[in-house]
Amino acid sequence: VNAMQGVMREPMDASRPAGFAVLRVPFFLEPDYPEDSSFEETNLNRLQRKWGGKAEFEAQKNRHRLKERGHEVGIPRFDNQRTASNTMASHRLVQWVTREYGSELAEKLYQELNYNHFELGQKLNDEEFLARAAASVGVSRDDALHVIRNGVGREYIQAAQKLLRRMGIHSIPTFIVDGKYVLGGAVPARELVELFR
Repeated sequence: VNAMQGVMREPMDASRPAGFAVLRVPFFLEPDYPEDSSFEETNLNRLQRKWGGKAEFEAQKNRHRLKERGHEVGIPRFDNQRTASNTMASHRLVQWVTREYGSELAEKLYQELNYNHFELGQKLNDEEFLARAAASVGVSRDDALHVIRNGVGREYIQAAQKLLRRMGIHSIPTFIVDGKYVLGGAVPARELVELFR
């Protein structure tokens, strides 16, 4: 988002300002996690398991410098001890808000969920938290709870997962720009600015 804002503020050609549309497609880091909110695993344990142990995770962390790069774009802290959880309910909620209220409000909800999850450690399958987050951006809390508790939109999420597999997308973030340029991983903002221009 910061790269898009920068390019919109300072386009290469002032007579042709840039415009952007963001479409978020749901992706599961841990698709096999149980959806039950009682499941407990810290993100640190998840990452150490994913990379093959503590030393391997530290090496990966040092290579990618995600924490430092987060600081560069205004994310003051990541909570590695946050509880990792199944994200089906949060994906369904965001996609439902996109369909019912539009992408601008869905983006606000997405930012609210990210802040609460990555910085404050909130689980993304906690029904009450998800409903409060939706209400905080102007969505009916009761409607949000209905969506969360009744599986609304599951078929859309499952279809998106099949499409991502067919496209060979296996990590996040993945940026597809103008339908033809694909960038994977936590791309530095300056690289996105160069691509956008």
